[in-house]
Amino acid sequence: MLSFMLFSTMFSSILTEPEEQHWTCSSSDATIAYTYCDDIKFPILVRPEPCISLKGTEGFLHIFYIPRRDLKQLYFNLYISVNSMNLPKRKEVICRGANDEYSFCRALKGDCL
Repeated sequence: MLSFMLFSTMFSSILTEPEEQHWTCSSSDATIAYTYCDDIKFPILVRPEPCISLKGTEGFLHIFYIPRRDLKQLYFNLYISVNSMNLPKRKEVICRGANDEYSFCRALKGDCL
């Protein structure tokens, strides 16, 4: 299944309530949207390639982000709608602050991810 299952939740730099949902892509099978918890208007770009299909799609999830502070914790909130049925929000922690699997987990303020 698309690599997004590994990255199936959302960024957060600060702990606040999520803003509006941002549409990522829509296919005949599913619609994907995300939220972020920061007060700047366009801090994060998430783009699956190709858009998800529930019929065994393989692809990549591209995430573009320039942190405004050192990146210590990272998680995603992903909202998926399949055939007009909303699935439960999926949250997955990517960077916990210690023993992180990904090299970008210790990115410093201003680094381009």
